[in-house]
Amino acid sequence: MGLPSFITNGQSAGACRQFTQPIAENPGFIWEISAMKYFLLTILVLEATSASPQLRGKLETNKGEPVASVSIIVHRAADSSRVAGGTSDEQGLFEITGLTTGSYFCRISRLGYITAYSNVFTIAGDTSWIVLPALQLTAVEAVLGEVVVTAKKDLVKFTPGGKVFNVQASLLTKGSNALQVLERLPGVITDRRNNQFSLNGQAGVTVLFNGRRVNLSMEELMNLLESTIADNIDKIELITSPDAKYDADGSGGIINIIFKKSEQEGTRANASATVGYGYRGKAVGSISLSHGFKNASVLGSYSYMYDGIRSGFMGNGTNDGLLYNGSTFATFSGISRRFQHTHNLSLAGEIRPGPQTTLGGDMAFSTNKTHSFTNNDGTWEYDNGDYLRYAALSEGNTRRHNINASVYSRHKLSAHAQLNLDASYIHYANNSPAIINGKYYDRAGDPIVPVDSNFTSGNRGKSFSSIDALTFAMDFTSKLGKRVQAEFGGKGSISENSNDSKVERLINGQWAIDPRSQSLVNSREKIGALYTQFRLLLNAKSSFQIGLRYEYWRREISLYKEPFVIGKLFPSVLFNQAFTNGSSLSVGYNRRISRPAYTDLVSSLFYNDPTFVFSGNPLLKPTISDIFKADFNRQRLNVSLSFQVDQHPVLRYQITSNTTKEIGISSPQNLDYQRNLNLAINYSLQPATWWKLTLGSTTSLRNYRVSYSLQPAVKTFVLQNLTFNQQLQLPWQVEAELNGWYNFRFYEGTNIVSGFGVINFALAKKLKKGRGSFQLSLPDLFRSFRVRTHIGGMTPIAFNINTHGTWKDETAFYRVIKLTYSRSFGKSSIRATTRNRRSEEAERIQ
Repeated sequence: MGLPSFITNGQSAGACRQFTQPIAENPGFIWEISAMKYFLLTILVLEATSASPQLRGKLETNKGEPVASVSIIVHRAADSSRVAGGTSDEQGLFEITGLTTGSYFCRISRLGYITAYSNVFTIAGDTSWIVLPALQLTAVEAVLGEVVVTAKKDLVKFTPGGKVFNVQASLLTKGSNALQVLERLPGVITDRRNNQFSLNGQAGVTVLFNGRRVNLSMEELMNLLESTIADNIDKIELITSPDAKYDADGSGGIINIIFKKSEQEGTRANASATVGYGYRGKAVGSISLSHGFKNASVLGSYSYMYDGIRSGFMGNGTNDGLLYNGSTFATFSGISRRFQHTHNLSLAGEIRPGPQTTLGGDMAFSTNKTHSFTNNDGTWEYDNGDYLRYAALSEGNTRRHNINASVYSRHKLSAHAQLNLDASYIHYANNSPAIINGKYYDRAGDPIVPVDSNFTSGNRGKSFSSIDALTFAMDFTSKLGKRVQAEFGGKGSISENSNDSKVERLINGQWAIDPRSQSLVNSREKIGALYTQFRLLLNAKSSFQIGLRYEYWRREISLYKEPFVIGKLFPSVLFNQAFTNGSSLSVGYNRRISRPAYTDLVSSLFYNDPTFVFSGNPLLKPTISDIFKADFNRQRLNVSLSFQVDQHPVLRYQITSNTTKEIGISSPQNLDYQRNLNLAINYSLQPATWWKLTLGSTTSLRNYRVSYSLQPAVKTFVLQNLTFNQQLQLPWQVEAELNGWYNFRFYEGTNIVSGFGVINFALAKKLKKGRGSFQLSLPDLFRSFRVRTHIGGMTPIAFNINTHGTWKDETAFYRVIKLTYSRSFGKSSIRATTRNRRSEEAERIQ
C-alpha cells in the first residue's frame, strides 16, 4: 500500500490545503482517515454498549464543602476485588457504571485526606440507579517526626491538555538537576548536542517556570536547567494541547516546571545531602523552611551543587574542497572537562487578607561558576599525500547568574467571577571568556607552522550577554449562566538583550581581532497578546471549548535596519467527552508559532577548529504549526493521535559554507516543511500490590523537505521512542525504581542519528520513626548514553562532507554513583482548602 499523498508530496507551498484537498482525489489517503474513524467509532460503540446500573454520590468535607478530583473505586463485597472506578467533579459529584447485580462497597481516597469507605450496598436485577448518601472526607493531620504520612502521589496524571509528572515520586529526582529530570520523562527527548527539546517527537518546545516563559535562548536555557536543583521542583506539566490562554510560542508544546510551595499550616523544614562520584566528585546540599499561618504562608530554600563532568565527541570522515582543492580524510575530537559550582536561593510568600483575595510574590536567584578545559584534536590527510595534525587546549571561565521575581493577586469578584493579575521580571547575565592554545604537527609528530592563515596557533574569545524581561498579565474568568464559562485576558512583555563578543587570533605571535567574529549586538523584543475563550458545558459529561488569541511580536536588532514583525491570530478548539466508567475522549485543533531566539539570528562567529565556525542565521523564518489531535483516557491507558503540519521548522547546527566557499559554517536553518502523523500510547499497570509499571510508546510518521543542502531532498521515515518506569515496594521499608528510554534510528535534517537509550536505577531505604531516608541512584546503569550521528547521511551537503561522529555523556565514560540522605522536621497540618498561587498554566493542576 502506498503512502498517503500528504506524505509523498514534495511541495512546501499550500501544505495545509494539501491536507484537505487530496481526500477525495487520492485513495492512498483513505487508510489514515479510515483508521481515525475506526478508532473513534470503536470507542463510542464500547461506551454506548456499556449501559448498566449506575452509581451516584457526592463527596464533601466535614464543613459541607465539595471535594474534587477524588478517586472512587468500587469493590465487590464478597472478595474485595476491584470492579469499576471514577473521579469526582468540581461539585464533588461522581457517577460510575459497569456494575452488575451483587453487593459492593466504595473506597474513596485523595492525597491529604484519610481514606474512607462506604457502607455495603446491593444492586438487584431491576435496579437502574443507586444514590449513596453524602460521604464525608477528613483532612489528614500529620505530625512530622511522630507520625509518618505514607501517602504518595502517582508518578503521572493525565489531563485534557497533556500530562502532569509528580517528579518527587521518583527516587531518581534526589541529587539530580532539572535537565536530568526532563531527560527521564516519557515523551521528552533532550538533545544536548544541539541544545533543543522535542515533545512526542515534535521540536520547537517552550519551557515555563511556574507558568512564566523563560525568555532565554535554548543554549542558555539548557545551562540554566543544568544548574537548577531538582529537589526544589514539585511537578512538571507536559502540555501538548495548549488553549488560547497560553502563549502561542512553542509549536512542539509546552514544558511547565512548577516549583514547590508551602501548602501546610505550622512549621516544616526539609534537608537533604547528596554525595557522588563519576569523572570527579559530586555534591548537592539543600534546605528549605516553611511556615503556614491560617491566612498566610512563607517559604525559603537554599541549595548548593558541585559537579565534575567529562563528556565529548569524536569522529572521522571525508570532504572535498574544504581549505584545499582536493579530497581530505579528517578525524576530530573534543573532550571537555567541566567543574561547576551552583548556588540557588528562593523566597516565596502568600497572604489571604480576606476570603476572596490572595496576594503573593516569589523570587529565585541562582549563580553558577564553571571552569572548563576542552582538548580539541584533529587530523587532515590530503589526497596528495600531505598530512597535518592539530592539538589544542581550550580553557574557559564562565559565570552566570539569574533572577526571576514575580508578584500576583487572585481576587474573587463574585461566586462566578475571578480576576487574576501577574507581573514578573527576569534578569540573566553570562560572562564567558576563553582562550585556546594550539600546535600543529606533521606525520612524524614534529611541530610545524601551516602556511594557510586560517590555521592559527591560538584563539581567545570574549563573550558577555545579558537579558532583562518584564511581563504583565491579566486574566478574567466568569460564568455566564450554568453552562457557559468565559475567559478574557491580555499580556504584554518587553525584553532587552545585549551581546558583546569577539574572537582574536594569534598570528606570528601577535593577537589580532578576527573582523568576522566581532559582534556588539543589542536587541529589543515586544510582545502583546489578547485572548478570549468560551467553555460550554453541553451536559454533565460533555464540554466544548473555543478560543482565539492574537499576538503581536516585534524584534529590533541593532545590526539590521528593518525589525522582525509578526501579528497573527491563533485559534484553538477542544471537545471533551467523559464517560461514566471513568474514560474520556477529547478532540481538538490549535495553531502555534515557534519564534527564533535572537542568538539564532545574529551572525556572530565562534570557532570549533580552523576549518569550521558556528554562526547565527539572520534569514531564519518563524515556524507556523497547525495541529489536529485526539486523546482517549481510560483508567490507566492514554492514547493520543495527532496530525501536525509545520511550515519552516528550525533545525540548529546544520552545515553550509561561507560565500567564498572556504570554510564550513554550522548554523540554524529552516526546513521547507515537515508533516507528522503521531501516535502516543501510555499504559500503567500494577501486576502486584508492591509493583507498579508504566510503559510508553511514541510513533511518528514524518515527512520533510530540505533545501539548504547541495540539492533539495525529501525524506519520509518513522520515528519511534519507547519508555518504561518500574517502582517496587520491597520489604523492610525499601523501595526500588528502574526506568529508561530508547530512541530508534531517525533522520535530522541532512543527518542520520543512530538509535540510543538509557536505563537508570535507584534504591531507597526509609528509617524508622521518621528519621529520614537514604537513596542510592545509578544513572545510566549500562553506560550507554552515546549518540552516533552520520553527518551528510541523508543527502549530500556543503563540501560533500560525509562524517560519522559520536557524542558521549559522562555516564558513558564513567560509572556515576550518588547517595542521598533526606529528612523532614517540624509539625504541620494539611489544610483541606489550601489555595496556593498557581500560574495561568498551572491553575487546573490539582
